[in-house]
Formats: sequence, structure tokens, C-alpha cells
Amino acid sequence: MQAPSKDQNHVEPARFKIFSSAEAVGIQLARRRGLVTTGAIRGPIVIGLGGLGERMTSSRWGGLAALLAGFFVLLLDTTIVAVASPSIQADLGGDVAALFWVTAGYLLAFSVPLLVAGRLGDLFDPKRVYLVGMGCFAVASALCGIAPSIGWLIAFRILQGLAAAAMSPQPLTLIRRLFADDERGRAFGIWGSVAAAATLLGPVLGGLLTASLDWRWIFWVNVPLCAVAVVMGVRLIPGSGGGAARFDLLGAALSTAGLSLLVWALLSWSPLSLPAAALAVVLLVGFWFQERRQGADALAPLRLYRSSGYLSASLAMASLGATVLAMALPTMLYIQEMRRFGPIEAALVLAPDAIVAILLSPPAGRWVDRVGGRRPAILGMSLLVTSLLLIGLVVVLNLNPWWISVGAALLGAANAMAWSPLSAIAMASVDPEAAGGASGLFNTVRQVGAVGGVAVTGAFLAGLDSRPGLGFGVVFGFVGVVAVGGVVAAFWLPRVVRVEVG
Repeated sequence: MQAPSKDQNHVEPARFKIFSSAEAVGIQLARRRGLVTTGAIRGPIVIGLGGLGERMTSSRWGGLAALLAGFFVLLLDTTIVAVASPSIQADLGGDVAALFWVTAGYLLAFSVPLLVAGRLGDLFDPKRVYLVGMGCFAVASALCGIAPSIGWLIAFRILQGLAAAAMSPQPLTLIRRLFADDERGRAFGIWGSVAAAATLLGPVLGGLLTASLDWRWIFWVNVPLCAVAVVMGVRLIPGSGGGAARFDLLGAALSTAGLSLLVWALLSWSPLSLPAAALAVVLLVGFWFQERRQGADALAPLRLYRSSGYLSASLAMASLGATVLAMALPTMLYIQEMRRFGPIEAALVLAPDAIVAILLSPPAGRWVDRVGGRRPAILGMSLLVTSLLLIGLVVVLNLNPWWISVGAALLGAANAMAWSPLSAIAMASVDPEAAGGASGLFNTVRQVGAVGGVAVTGAFLAGLDSRPGLGFGVVFGFVGVVAVGGVVAAFWLPRVVRVEVG
């Protein structure tokens, strides 16, 4: 007897069908576009992020290793330059303002295009955008190393920042693709540990290269590191074909212009800063109206803020970024200028921050996998407030500066406890189709928060330069208030994050 004919797209029914995340998203897209019949896939879809079996188990951790290699280079370059600033100025000339823009130009170029970069990941595949960004970062680093003047160095640093912006949003999207909910916290924990290691090694490596070779090697060292990261990425990071239908050019123009003016106004504090900030607000309001009309094609999916998980995680991360960077400048000024510590002693005072974060981030990630992100995030943000209170008391009351090491250790624990759950909750709160835009928006909020914190801190210190004790008090009062706001946002995090595909 002949078997009954079947539709070629039909899959035998089962109680559960288990798919990788890419397969699940593809099925949903096919359903919506009529490429698969309604009955072709029966039963609930259970998404196994990262795929099935031992083969995919090894693949996803290999993919994470490739992402971490690139991320390490990116973060290393943000901290390796500061220690070489005097040597750069002695070699290339330029005033203090020009030297400031060696760092500020990178920060400006890094912060502004994050929204566009996140959407490009949706359009062209985050793996592809990440690897192109890494290659461009290597080229820009080589150019920085041969810069003939301070002006050219600033220009090449801006190119570095643009390349870093292309890379930065993609790993969050890829980690969401690679790991299931019960492993994602562990992945982000390892991610935080590598970030802390890069932060700790940056100044040390920069000092060694500058002292033993030349300041130009702080840029040239990126080239072989990037080459290794690209080779690992090509072999180990899974790709996809992208899926966004169109690119919002008007939204990209409005967001780029608005964020450029806003970040420039925050960094420059010139007579033109206030008009620039006002124009930035107008452009960003126009961007908001433009995005509301775009629907699924929006450059920045602002609808994500309807999710309490994504909104609260974004606010808490902005608080974390703003306070951690804002307290670094007054703390270093106090240690080195008021207490006359040398660079090595100052580094030792703050070293517990990175050391504790390196050691604590992996177990913190595993804790997130067991209990969810809300409790670790609340603990982490509370530790942030405690650490800032302790460091602020030492600075304002002129106590023994070695007590700052205790506050630095608490700060490292705060970073370890907060970074992983906030990132995990934010990305778990979004539909996979919007993951690239969500990652770009999440990174933009964090980065603009960091720039704002540094800018406000610098303005307070400059305005109260003749009364440093009062200046330090005002600064730590400001960062304390911002940190408390982060604790409040952490309490708003949902206990359980559920996302349905389709």
C-alpha cells in the first residue's frame, strides 16, 4: 500500500521540537512570510540557544573565546594610552587641550555610532560586522603608531573609535545567540573577568612598552592581537544571513548628528557647548519621532523600553558606567597630587578593583544562572554605593589613602555582581530579531552615561580648583546620588524574564 503524500515542508509532529536560536527565528520568519505552512511545524518551539549536542557545546565556548580575544584588545586600548600621554606630548608636541583630544576623540567616535553599528549587525550579520570592525581597528592602530603629528594622531584615534563602535554591540547579540538562559550568566561572568583583566593590564603594559621601546608600540601591539582575534573569529564565531528589511537613513543621520553634538558638548565645556547641547536635544527629539514611524525597521527599537527588564537594566548600567569612570579622576588626583604617591603606588592602591573583579566575575555569572539576575544586580549596585561612600570619606576627610584599597575591592565586587546580570537581563528581554538594535541601544546608553559622568566630574573639579576638598566632596556626592539611582533601577528589574518568539 502506498504511503500517503506529504507536503514537502511538513515535519512529523512531536510533543516538543528543539531548535537552535537561529533555526527558531528562521522558522518564525518563514511562517510570517508564508514560506512554511501553518501546520508544517507542530508543537511548542523550545529554543536551545547555541544548538544541540556536544558538537555545539564546544562550538559555543570556542565562539565566546574568539569574542573575548577581540574584546580584550578593545578594552586594552582604552586604558593603555593614558600612561603614555607625557611621552606622546614630548615627541609630537601640542598643548594639554590637544593631548586631551587624543583620548576624547576616541571616546567621541566610539560613543556616537553605536546605534548604527547595532542595526548593521541586524542587517549584515553581527559576526561579519564584528570582524570588519576588528580589521579596521588593526589598520587604525598601525596608523596611530606612525602618526607624524598630534593632529594626525587625533585623526587616527577617531578612526580607531569608529572601528571600536562597529565591534562593540555585536558580542552581546552573539552571546545571546550562542547561550541558553541557564548558561548566559556564566558567559557574561567570564566576559566581565576578561574586561577586568584588560583594565588592569592596560596601564602596566603601556608603561612597560613606553619605557622599554617607544610610545608607538602601545598602538602597534594591537595589530598582531587583532590578527589572532580575526582568525579565531572566522573559525569559531557562528554566522547568520542577517534579516532586517531596510536601513533607516534619516534616523541614522539624526541620531549621529544629535549624539555627536551632545557628546562634544559634554567633553568640551566651551562657550559653544550650551547651544550645541540644545541643538542636540532638538535633533534627538526628531530622531525619536522618526523611530516611532519606522516600526520594525527602526534604527533604535525604542519600543524595547516598554519592557521593564530592558528599561531597568539600561538605567542601572548607565549609572554603573557613569559612577565608575567619574570617581576615577578625583581618586587619582587625591592619591598622586595630595598624598604624593608615585604611579606604581597609586596603581597598587586601586589594583584590588580589577583583581576582585577577575576572581569574582565567573562565580557571579554562575550565580546569575541559578537564581536569575535581579538579586545579584541589586547586591552589585548596593556594593557600588558602599564602595563610593568609603572612597569618598577617605578622600574628603583626608584619611589614610590605603583605605581606598578596601573601597576598590568593593568596587570590583560591584562590577562583577552587576555587569553580568544587567547585560543578561537586557538581552533576554528582547526578541531575537531586534537583538542587534537592542545591543546598540544598550551600549549607547551605557557609553553616554559614562561620558556624562566624566564630563560633570571634570566640570566640578575645574570650577572648584581653588578648593579641592570641597570639589572632591561635591564630586563624590554627585556620583553617590547617581549610584543610588542605579540601586533603585535594580529593584525594578523583573524576577523572571520571558520572551516569546513570534
